[in-house]
Amino acid sequence: MIPGLAFVAPKLYQCVLSRRDLRDLVEDDQQRAAHNGVPTTVFRVWPDYEIEPQIDRSAATVKADAAWRSFAACGKKIVWAVIDSGIDAEHPHFCELELAAEGRGDNLPNGLSSGLHRDFSYLVNPGNPLQPAAPAAAVAAGAPGLAVIPDTRTALVDDSGHGTHVAGIIAGCTPPGAQPRVADSQEAKDGGFVQRERNSMLSGMARACELVSLKVMRRSHQGTWVTSSAAVIRALTYLRIEVNVDPGLLRVHGVNMSLGCAWRPDQYAAGQSPLCQAVNQLVGAGVVVVSAGNYGARSAAGDGANTSAIMGSVTEAAHAQDCIAVGSTHREAPHVFGVSWTSGKGPTLDGRMKPDVVALGEWIASAATGEVRAKAGLKATPEEVAAADPVGKRDLLLTYAELSGTSMAAPHVSGVIAAFLSARREFIGRPQLVKSLLTGSATELGRERYAQGAGLADLMRMLTSV
Repeated sequence: MIPGLAFVAPKLYQCVLSRRDLRDLVEDDQQRAAHNGVPTTVFRVWPDYEIEPQIDRSAATVKADAAWRSFAACGKKIVWAVIDSGIDAEHPHFCELELAAEGRGDNLPNGLSSGLHRDFSYLVNPGNPLQPAAPAAAVAAGAPGLAVIPDTRTALVDDSGHGTHVAGIIAGCTPPGAQPRVADSQEAKDGGFVQRERNSMLSGMARACELVSLKVMRRSHQGTWVTSSAAVIRALTYLRIEVNVDPGLLRVHGVNMSLGCAWRPDQYAAGQSPLCQAVNQLVGAGVVVVSAGNYGARSAAGDGANTSAIMGSVTEAAHAQDCIAVGSTHREAPHVFGVSWTSGKGPTLDGRMKPDVVALGEWIASAATGEVRAKAGLKATPEEVAAADPVGKRDLLLTYAELSGTSMAAPHVSGVIAAFLSARREFIGRPQLVKSLLTGSATELGRERYAQGAGLADLMRMLTSV
């Protein structure tokens, strides 16, 4: 029995070992297999990569507002999982969704998303939260895993704010009559285009879509928020073998992963890592949307920005063949600015087309909580919250701030597809056809195809193409 062994997926377990211990383990396993005439138990060891996290004016750019009016495509009865830092169930932006009731402790026996939230962040930096991520995840056949029960309640708490911001782009909206507090935009005012007026109602692309929070992030010893391959694979496996058991009866229709990492191409072929394999396996039971990463202007996370775009900079797990990899463009002037200079660009290192589409990722206003709320200067003191009446408390917590990156672009596509599925339910459970419709209806931006993919996601064209 290996100390600290944790189940990640069938045949995949995580453990923390020194290089010497790992070498001794593999040698001992091979000797026992040769002596007993049986296959080896440990047949591959992978690094447990450390993965980083990667609306008010943007709905009109992908024509979501037109789709709401014309097709009532608001995401009703669609469920989308967000693999991220958690979702703040107390944020008023989500007050009409089931997760708000679950955050209060209400019992929803027949809820679409009830009981599905999980916290898998225990698989990040196992053993010591102040140490770097585990150096290796051992792949073993039939090895017993530790019985770790993921916490449902902590998945609805978000100290980072990244997951809540991502979730707010997909679903939820400003409550009627509320007075949101929106951080001042830091975008330059002389950008060479006429800005669209700010909309008083900040809405996700599919505001009625129910959300499932799968928490996979925790704070590193350096103070940044990270996750690991093991935690993300465990979340994907949970959806595949515990939630969407029958592809003909899906509880979760899609997944958003606004996270990614640089990777070592000498360790595995592009798109063939355990993480990419887990993504491809899940696609058979639902749409998977992954951000293309923000390394388009640098060759590695620690480098300074370059003046030329870096091709082949799509991050893991957007290499996965069957996922929808999303690059970034401006929230309301994509034809002016084209693809964001930092957005991950293809091709994959084995020559495949990525990203698949681009969506809005610059200066995106969405629900702010945790560190995002604090950095925007919108944090209310506990005394202010306690002294406020219910309406006043709601407005104090109803905060929005802008973030940029492919982390914001991916949930725009998730929301577009959720809205599409709510109006065209016959396409539920047909992810490859949905991906084909999305790319086939995208708007050409006139940029390099390995930067823009098929172009800008367009919900109205997608709906009217079938």
